[in-house]
Amino acid sequence: MSKRDSGTEGIEWMQADVRQMDLIPSESVDIAFDKGTLDAMIHGSPWDPPDEVLDSTGRCIREVFRVLKSDADFIYVTYRQPHFVKPLLDCGGVDWDVQLNVLGGGDGSFDYYGFVLKKLSPPVAASIERETRTVESG
Repeated sequence: MSKRDSGTEGIEWMQADVRQMDLIPSESVDIAFDKGTLDAMIHGSPWDPPDEVLDSTGRCIREVFRVLKSDADFIYVTYRQPHFVKPLLDCGGVDWDVQLNVLGGGDGSFDYYGFVLKKLSPPVAASIERETRTVESG
C-alpha cells in the first residue's frame, strides 16, 4: 500500500507495534481504523478474558487514544459480540463517546459491528461526568 499511495499527498505509511507507537507523536492522528488487529489479540473466554488479553488490548486502545487528536475517531469493525468488546474498549486511561452500528448480517449470515469511538477532549469528558453524576443523584 505504501508503494501504491506513494504519490498521495497527506498520507504517510508506517509500520509499528500498535501497543507501542513511539514514532507517532501524541494527538497527531486524524482518524484510526481497525479491522482485525484488536481481534487477533483476543482469545480465551469472552466472559473472563485472560490477563494477557486485557494487557495487550488495553495497551493497544490506550496507544490509539494517545495518538488521536482531540475529538478524532477510532473506527473498529468486528464480528465479536458488542457486550464482550465494550469492556475491552473501555479500559483505564481512555475516555470515549461510543457509537455502535450493526453493519451487516441477517439473511442467515453473522452480524458484524462498527464501533465509532470519538476521543473526548478533557472539558467534554468532565462535562459528561458532571451530567452523569447529576442524573444519578437526581
